[in-house]
Amino acid sequence: MIKGFNMGLRTLAGLTWSIFCCTYALLLTLWSEQNVPFVLRRIGSDLWSKYMLFIAGNRIIGITSTSENSRPENLPSRAIFVSNHTSQLDINAASYAIPHPIVFLAKKSVRKVPILGLLNERVGTVFIDRGDQKDARQAVLRLTTTLDKGISVLVFPEGTRSESGKLGSFKKGAFHLALKAGVPIVPLHIHGTRYALPKKSIFIRSNPIHVRFGNPIYADSMEAKSLNEMVTKAEDAIRGMQSWHKSHVISPD
Repeated sequence: MIKGFNMGLRTLAGLTWSIFCCTYALLLTLWSEQNVPFVLRRIGSDLWSKYMLFIAGNRIIGITSTSENSRPENLPSRAIFVSNHTSQLDINAASYAIPHPIVFLAKKSVRKVPILGLLNERVGTVFIDRGDQKDARQAVLRLTTTLDKGISVLVFPEGTRSESGKLGSFKKGAFHLALKAGVPIVPLHIHGTRYALPKKSIFIRSNPIHVRFGNPIYADSMEAKSLNEMVTKAEDAIRGMQSWHKSHVISPD
């Protein structure tokens, strides 16, 4: 009974906080596009994401790296970050952990979502229609413009949240964009969000959340072989970090 009550309070707090932060961010971006860096860093990461993780029971989120090159302070800002995806809280965990302002690679249908769609449009989210080659070219231009502003891009290449936690096969859209834009892929793995907010649940449970960064992956050329190698390296890196989390982080994933 008490556990259910606490989950209800966490969920209500998370929903209220999200509506407030998104509305505040939208008003600032509508006022001036010069507010975008402030919105992404101070509202998206420091305000919304930090306290959404606090609502999920995290006073401090654990952040580790596989090497010196993948320490947050050493990661490039002109990069596409790719992550596993098991929960809506992954957005908050990644936004808080990545040391640069970030936007997302999203389906064009996101534009139709009230408030959220317009907000994503204003901050520079890269929308893509996988079946439209012309749209894909426009996405590359939009991506390059976003990266030139010092804003990184986050992609969940599985395309959907995993209910079991098992890593699915990666779609290649993010990797095509990385090749075209000449930027590296940075893999990361998020642990603990699946238990805190499962795919088919609206209730937030208390659970430690941890993010681990892998080494940036650079393309050797513009060839298809290089693209496939990037995809394989990213999948292997995230699976390796997933295994590390299961061995070193004592909390449900």
